[in-house]
Amino acid sequence: MKVVVALPSPATEMAQEEIPKQIAFLSKNITDITFEANGAQLVFHAPESEVESLREQALKVASKMQRSLRGLARKLVFRSKTADSPVFLGEGLAPGIHIMDRGQVALEGLPLRLYRYFDRTLEALGTPFSPEPLLTPTLIPSATLVKCDYFRSFPHVVSFVGHLPEDAALVEAFRARHENANELDPKALTEMAPPEACLSPAVCYHAYSLNRNRDLPAQGLRYSVVGRCFRYESGKMTDLRRLWEFTMREIVFLGMRENVLALREQALKLVSQYLEVHSMAGEIRTASDPFFIVPDAGAKTYFQISSETKYEISLMLPDHERLAAGSLNYHTDFFGRAFACNVGGLPMESVCIAFGLERWVYAFMAQHGHNPKNYPEAVRSAPELAGCV
Repeated sequence: MKVVVALPSPATEMAQEEIPKQIAFLSKNITDITFEANGAQLVFHAPESEVESLREQALKVASKMQRSLRGLARKLVFRSKTADSPVFLGEGLAPGIHIMDRGQVALEGLPLRLYRYFDRTLEALGTPFSPEPLLTPTLIPSATLVKCDYFRSFPHVVSFVGHLPEDAALVEAFRARHENANELDPKALTEMAPPEACLSPAVCYHAYSLNRNRDLPAQGLRYSVVGRCFRYESGKMTDLRRLWEFTMREIVFLGMRENVLALREQALKLVSQYLEVHSMAGEIRTASDPFFIVPDAGAKTYFQISSETKYEISLMLPDHERLAAGSLNYHTDFFGRAFACNVGGLPMESVCIAFGLERWVYAFMAQHGHNPKNYPEAVRSAPELAGCV
């Protein structure tokens, strides 16, 4: 059913972007979240049996978010030249993009070539900072995510890694039940040992954990990191815009406050130039993470946007939609305190510049289409596209 929720007052442009981040996790059955009547109505689809309950919950969440964001304006840090008149020559599910299962894709052909292009050039974007290459594991200890406050702020996206305990009788019973089974049975979860690890939701966490209980040099540390990341995005996992498993490339800065903030400003200029070189219609602007619905979620969102700790690389899509393809995040001294990492006698402060590679492929193909002859020169002449033009 189509569910229409009348809001106490029309939602601002910023509220219309922030509210769906919360609404999507009220139920896995919620789809097609939009606004109508100039923001006065929140609209989504849900099963008839859940409509009344979800309407009430959605109104409560939306009203709370509107109160939190009242009087707060999003700051525009950069706007590309093509953003004033964006052109969209392609679509999301292009040939070569294969949906393997919910939130899981395989790439081949042109999308894979573009994926490799963005991986190489976004890594090169960090070259001026002379970062240390860092290879990180896919798993991350549950204890590390506790230190990162992840289970309190983002429990809804965590993917836990389970295994059977060292118990021969239990393992044999499990094996026997599944000898001729076609799927995992419901009892299996109750037999798993408590998860000691999760699938990593961000690669930068490994850089902070790596430096726990250390005193850093005065000039700080810089890392170039890439890895597979995992975030369960419920019903939003339908294409490259939202995946359960995706690739994140990051540049991570650890050091004193003035140092990491100066490096973020340098990175901001480089990312802005990157958007122009690739004729990408988009903006860099203040934003927030999709915090879970906890008592201080609104306060967290307000703090991130008002204090400019998160800059989002927002790329334009058809039908006035946007896609956050990356971010430039300042964490203050949170991770320095969490991991007892100091510099100059004070807790280390940090910045991470993050790019979601699959999202860059999606946005680029949506704007520039599927014919490489229409691509900007930097892409047409790239080795990854040799033989395509």
